[in-house]
Amino acid sequence: MALITRFALDTQRLTITFIVTVVIFGVLQFLNFPRQEDPPIVIREIVVTAFFPGMEPADMEDLVTRHLEAQIRTLPEIDEIWSDSKTGVTVIHAETRDEYDNLDLIWQKVRNKMSDIKPELPEGTIGPFVNDEFGLVAVATIALWSDGFSMAEMRLVARDIRDRLYELNGIRKIELFGVQEEQVFLTFSSAKLEQFGITGSEIINTLVRQNVVLPGGRVDAAGQDVIVEPTGNFRKIEDIENVLITIPDTRQTVKLTDLLTVVRGYEDPPQSLAYYNGQPSIVISVSITPGVNSVAFGEALTQKVRALESELPLGYVMEFATFQPDLVEVAVNGALSNVYQTLAIVLVVVMLFLGVRTGLIVGSFVPMTMLMGLIIMGAVGIELERVSIASAIIALGMLVDNGIVIAEDIRSRLERGEEKRAACLETGRTLAIPLLTSSLTTILAFIPMLLIDGQTGEYAFSLPMVVIILLLSSWFLSMYMTPSMSFWFMKVAGTPAPAADASATESAYDGKFYRVYRGLLEKILQFRKLALIGGIGMLVLGGFVASQLTKEFFGPSERNQFLIYLDMPAGTRSTATDETTR
Repeated sequence: MALITRFALDTQRLTITFIVTVVIFGVLQFLNFPRQEDPPIVIREIVVTAFFPGMEPADMEDLVTRHLEAQIRTLPEIDEIWSDSKTGVTVIHAETRDEYDNLDLIWQKVRNKMSDIKPELPEGTIGPFVNDEFGLVAVATIALWSDGFSMAEMRLVARDIRDRLYELNGIRKIELFGVQEEQVFLTFSSAKLEQFGITGSEIINTLVRQNVVLPGGRVDAAGQDVIVEPTGNFRKIEDIENVLITIPDTRQTVKLTDLLTVVRGYEDPPQSLAYYNGQPSIVISVSITPGVNSVAFGEALTQKVRALESELPLGYVMEFATFQPDLVEVAVNGALSNVYQTLAIVLVVVMLFLGVRTGLIVGSFVPMTMLMGLIIMGAVGIELERVSIASAIIALGMLVDNGIVIAEDIRSRLERGEEKRAACLETGRTLAIPLLTSSLTTILAFIPMLLIDGQTGEYAFSLPMVVIILLLSSWFLSMYMTPSMSFWFMKVAGTPAPAADASATESAYDGKFYRVYRGLLEKILQFRKLALIGGIGMLVLGGFVASQLTKEFFGPSERNQFLIYLDMPAGTRSTATDETTR
């Protein structure tokens, strides 16, 4: 282990290059580091939906839901299934066990099962549809509403906005909620149809046969390739109204508009509604890919939305309904503020007790460790969020010890008259293993947290990993950087003669504090049996009190809730929860 210290002193230019490189890349990493409010977790849940308009809930349960559930249960990876059957719709949720990581393969198996069962479902069933992005979280939702424009016009604008937003880097998915699909309604009188001897089914069959898009083919005419495009499909309401309906048992025809009323409107009852501040709206939900800095993305998204809004016709309004980057910035900045305060306190305390020169050497060691830790965190995919930042604060009080021990030992050796280079090498040789053992002891205490499965383990993953990264970085830099900094900058007031070493060392521990501490140790050794019994008693009492405490991995927190009703089948609703009231 002493080879690290020797290498640092023998290759001083390389050591300086290493320090400068860590500073530059660490700062750049920090400025561009992905920022999130909380650690990402994997939602091991999939949603299967199927529709049969008008079918009763009991029939949906017997004819559709049970068949789909039976197919899903054949997959051994699925742990739990629950379903909800309503009029014309069934929604099935399936969860996989925590030990499975290759979710794409499992969800593909679900899709294959749903494709296999589809022919066995009642004729007319729509679906089943598989949604494996059930847990996808929107970083922002944008409400588009207008004064004076129809929902059909808003739909076209929303689709154009979605295409333009995809120009931003880092977008994973954009969804539109609240879009109402247009439909054509035929209103007729049974008595009037009876006069002509025409039934409703005949009208429907005629319309279906008319509105068919078929390839016309190609014709080779005098060496020219002519594309034939047949007409007849409906482009506007008038095309439907002018369809000729044959009167049975005659050669006469009658226009459809003479038999019934053709009206263009929206699906009724509506299947997808969204309101923002009481206005019918279309909500644009934006999700980002993992590893994207949500704060920087939020700034780019805001600029893009404002630019798009300025290009819209007068009357259209785009407003952010939810905007997570603001919450992320507040959470991360608040946690980083604690880091800065901790760094300042550590620097002041170290300088107070070790002196300015030695304090600055140790003080430079702490931010270097943090910057090196940021580089490694980026390499292993850990983002800046509340848990990882809290872990850095936890590790900060421990990692500084390595630098203090090395710097103080070198200073003590210099005060005893040792040559500076020899003092640095000897400190590295004698303290490398003890400091590594001390760091590993702390690291091993956090290892069980790395072994937690499921969403809890994913949420808590950055806590032990950041502590491990920073402690190992601290040990390495205490062997590599601190001896070099001490060799370059450390000075002592005077060099005592070798014969005075013992007396100098003895007088150094002759202060009031050391006399009180020495007296306390002597009393404990004098009544060592009583001290041992007291220690065992405290251990037993502590174990008893710990057994009575409420056991929770994460403590409860108060949360404000708000509801968003978006793009769900009739009779269902989606509930979103966040830490602040929007």
